[in-house]
Amino acid sequence: MIDVKKLFSELPSRGTKSIELDENPSKKELREVVIDLKGEGLCGRRIAEDHLGPYFLAHNSFGQPDIERLDEVIDEVYADTEFCTQTRQSECSRLRGGCKGSR
Repeated sequence: MIDVKKLFSELPSRGTKSIELDENPSKKELREVVIDLKGEGLCGRRIAEDHLGPYFLAHNSFGQPDIERLDEVIDEVYADTEFCTQTRQSECSRLRGGCKGSR
């Protein structure tokens, strides 16, 4: 069996803190993690695709309901912002590594 913690510890760091969630994370717990990652300048799409999505996929205890809950939380946290949550807007750049050139 693959040791997920060892695997993630050997991957190059993107400068974000490690994520630890319960097997069945509540919306409140997910919201706290999303707000922390948002504080690092990440858009909702990057949080879902580059951070929490891979984390969920790497752990057998998470499933589709958790991913759907994450999508809801991201939409709620980013509701009053211009940051993208589902698709990359033209102002965003993969090469600059952030939203609307903020990073």
